Amino acid sequence: MTDFCWLIEAPGQRYLAARRVGFYEFHWTEDYNKALCFKSQEQADLTMMAIRDLIPSLFGFAVTLGDAKAVEHGWLNEVREPRTAAGSLD
Repeated sequence: MTDFCWLIEAPGQRYLAARRVGFYEFHWTEDYNKALCFKSQEQADLTMMAIRDLIPSLFGFAVTLGDAKAVEHGWLNEVREPRTAAGSLD
């Protein structure tokens, strides 16, 4: 593994992303390659909390499914399949 970053992950392996569909918005994606990436857990946590304050409805699933969290992911050079820092497949 050579490529590590932190993703904001919701239950069910959904990742926080941004897109432009006539306007800019945050959304959840199943495609980890479209997720917002951060250099540190602190950056991911601070961003997640700021977005949670701005758009509480984006995190409405927390009541029933559990909270989102910052998770470190690593990508293998030859495969580009994500692995958590512990080495298990996501």
